[in-house]
Amino acid sequence: MEYELLLVDSSSGSEGKEDNDDNFQPEVSGDGDCPKKYACINGAALKRAIELEKKLPAEGPTFVKGMMHSQVVKGFWLGIPASFCRDHLPNHDKTIVLEDQEGETYETNYIAYKTGLSGGWKGFVTQQHLKVGDAVVFQLVRQTTFKVYILRENEFTATDGALGLLSLDTSMENITSKKEKESSNEHAKSKEAVNCGIPFPCSDIDDFAAVKSIVDFKIVIGNGLLVLPDHMRTTYYHLCQARKAFLHRNLLKTISPEFTTHMIVETANIAEGIRASSPASLGDLAGWKQTLESFEAMGMDVALMRKRVDDLLGLLGAPSEISVVPEGYEAVRLERARAAKELRGIESRVWTLKDSLMAMDVKMEEIVEASTRKKDQAMRKLATSPW
Repeated sequence: MEYELLLVDSSSGSEGKEDNDDNFQPEVSGDGDCPKKYACINGAALKRAIELEKKLPAEGPTFVKGMMHSQVVKGFWLGIPASFCRDHLPNHDKTIVLEDQEGETYETNYIAYKTGLSGGWKGFVTQQHLKVGDAVVFQLVRQTTFKVYILRENEFTATDGALGLLSLDTSMENITSKKEKESSNEHAKSKEAVNCGIPFPCSDIDDFAAVKSIVDFKIVIGNGLLVLPDHMRTTYYHLCQARKAFLHRNLLKTISPEFTTHMIVETANIAEGIRASSPASLGDLAGWKQTLESFEAMGMDVALMRKRVDDLLGLLGAPSEISVVPEGYEAVRLERARAAKELRGIESRVWTLKDSLMAMDVKMEEIVEASTRKKDQAMRKLATSPW
């Protein structure tokens, strides 16, 4: 059975059972795969959040929360592990600031005796579109400020991409140690087989020729290996294959690994959107074009994709915007104009006939009323005549 940790306090190591969130899952014994001191639940976002928490720089204590109904739908109360509050937060009510990954800040009310966030949390949930099943990593970066990282249950985001940037320091140390123990021949073979600290035949970002198939395809960013979902990795592989080079090979050196990850993820998302079964809308294509132009200005090799978007935008353009009038278009346009003119003439005659019918209806009613009056007068005269 697969388990996920609901709460993790990486700084104090205190047991998750001290969390007083009303929706906290009770301790369970599990079947041996999950530590007893944690409550165990399933959830893809929560699993990724816990992995991300382990990889965050040690700038401050952290904890993880899986979003539940009482936190994002009704009630809007976020309980914080009691041990975390005791060790790291004020023992009195205080304004706590939440800072998202774009640097936007949100003020919330910390209720000390309840060890949780109340006022302001609902606004954060609304602005961030949090849903049941999502997971949030909280890292205390200042005395009353949390940096928050959001992992979506049903969506792969740049945060997940950053999670895929695995540190290779340990791998490099192990490889160096191994090389020192090997013979000179084995050393040479190892050096040939192991590059960038990972076992695959690509030692340089420009050396796409060494990638013979998707099995060999590894995305290296700085000293990290980017791990993407299979469908996204396959999409980016085909894009690189079409250019016979890694699309991110010429990115500006000043661009951070995190933003490089975002660009690769977004490039793959756009490619999948372009090739989707349902045609893209004009708004989607315009947005993709703007994004690709921005990426291209920073060195991303997406000219091929941008041209495809331009071609699709051309197909969506109105006939008046097409430089070459399609064959037969003008003849149909003139025929339509004649038909429209004829229709207007028919509509005019119809309205004339309708007016005539209305006049006839009025005349008929007047005749009937006159006849009825004459008949009434004759009956009254006969009824009142002398015997």
